[in-house]
Amino acid sequence: MLYTHSGLILIYLFVFTCNAFAQSPHNLRGDPVYHTFDRMDILRRSDTSLVSSINNFNRKETVRYFQNLWNNDALSARDRYDLLHVFRDNIEFFPTSEEQQSSETPSDNGLFSNKSDIPDTAISAVTRKYLTRSPFLKYFYKSYANFLELETPSFSMYINPVLHVQYGKEQGNESPVFQNTRGLDLRAYIDDKVYVYLQLLENQRSFLNYQNERISRFNSLPGNGLYKGFESSVMEKLKGFDYFNAKAYVGFNATKSINVEFGHGNHFIGNGFRSLLLSDFSHNYFYLKLNTRIWKFQYQNIFAELTPASVNSIPGDVLIPKKYKATHYLAFLPNSNFEIGLFETVIFGREKFFELQYLNPVILYRSVEHSLGSPDNVMLGLNLKWNFIRSLSVYGQLILDEFKLDELRERTGWWANKIGYQAGLKYINVLGIDHLDAQIEYNKARPYTYTHRDTLSVGTNISLANYSHFSQPLAHPLGANFSETVLLMRYRPASRWMLSGRLLLTDWGDDRPGQNWGGNVLIPHGSREREYGNFTGQGKNTRITAAYFDLQYEFFHNFYADLNIMRRHTTVEGIRQNSTFIGGGIRVNIAAQNFDY
Repeated sequence: MLYTHSGLILIYLFVFTCNAFAQSPHNLRGDPVYHTFDRMDILRRSDTSLVSSINNFNRKETVRYFQNLWNNDALSARDRYDLLHVFRDNIEFFPTSEEQQSSETPSDNGLFSNKSDIPDTAISAVTRKYLTRSPFLKYFYKSYANFLELETPSFSMYINPVLHVQYGKEQGNESPVFQNTRGLDLRAYIDDKVYVYLQLLENQRSFLNYQNERISRFNSLPGNGLYKGFESSVMEKLKGFDYFNAKAYVGFNATKSINVEFGHGNHFIGNGFRSLLLSDFSHNYFYLKLNTRIWKFQYQNIFAELTPASVNSIPGDVLIPKKYKATHYLAFLPNSNFEIGLFETVIFGREKFFELQYLNPVILYRSVEHSLGSPDNVMLGLNLKWNFIRSLSVYGQLILDEFKLDELRERTGWWANKIGYQAGLKYINVLGIDHLDAQIEYNKARPYTYTHRDTLSVGTNISLANYSHFSQPLAHPLGANFSETVLLMRYRPASRWMLSGRLLLTDWGDDRPGQNWGGNVLIPHGSREREYGNFTGQGKNTRITAAYFDLQYEFFHNFYADLNIMRRHTTVEGIRQNSTFIGGGIRVNIAAQNFDY
């Protein structure tokens, strides 16, 4: 079936024409635009939609979508604030003509003025009048969102500082929990044909106790690369990790319908809090991405170079072995309320070359893998979303690594029935309360899902073609052998305030020393404990109940003051541990980096 769809894709590419595919950098995950889109989409404020499962929203397309919504009479004042926030983040897509600028530019009383200047609903369109302000020291913050901007007929550039400073205290942790992130965010456009994005972050940070346990075990920081120890020479007991992180890519339109992008970054496919197909939990990787938009189809190819182990886990100055990933994702939107996506990916390792056959963008990888002797790790998946009534949306995923239907029917607990699934519900404006939104999600992955059989040649007990990068899972943070329920609540009582809460209920099967019960995706599945009788949560049973509460206030555009509280109960084979964290800080032009698992 998927092979047939792929063939149709090839025909469409070379036969049909369509509107130009908008070219621009994408919004990073965690940006408020994703939740704003969810709200507008589920509330059916528009008859058109974006492919929401590809969570790298094209900035230009997103702005056009929200511009079409502006005159919808059903929008509340807080809805308009949300949309205006998106517009101010993307001022480059609003014309600078004399006609647009004829109105007086609004002024304010200082850099941190709370003046919102939200246009009246009678105004037909948002213009630059509502996105600009009186500059600070003549050159800075000419618009609400950008610290420094340069606009010429052939080149434009927008530069913003990045800052995240946080300090708090965790029960049972003698050292403070802190974060000191500084950096730069830059996006640029050349001749209206090429776009560039760059984010550079320098970090000193410590983590919560349960996160430190994972770092020590895998020699890897969640979502980051090489690190070294840090200890402050100024403040006593202030110690943690020092590391650098960079995202950078360049993109352009190869044709009216095909966008090409390559650089360093990560990706997320799905509509949920988690993804069992591809998530952004792992470190950035080098990739080439093709995005094709044809009629109601969007087709994405990602070819990436990965590493099976982190730099910190392999001692000495040695070249870390490479592995590669090739991913296809075909999304179809028959209408604005339903979306279905077909997913396939292969992870493979070669000593000295990339397997060129996997560069074919329109074939079923399972057939290629068989022709090569079945040495590689191929997975198939499904993603669904349906806004079945106004305010409610259901979504889900299915991942198939390996399975036998007969073994599933007989419920033998065969180890190679490697399957995971997700089911979720989003409820917007709960009980009619504006901007009170809820989400519940269930995720499950059987033991040994995402694992593979080979091992590294450098002597570590890590397989090469497992579904990971830099010793971090490419899907769910826990890897496999878990079931999880997540409840999320968000409420915006006023335009600049946001309250959010997360409750995680997790049942996870960890490994005892020297054993492999299928939770750690890095370990070759050849060392499994048994052939039959396997079940989710087997091994060292770990039950987690974790509650997170966040309060944020936006005192200037993309400048946030945060309060964070966590309460966590962990029961490992009957032994219970409790942990509480209270902290706060300041964020500028960056989303909070929460590693919840």
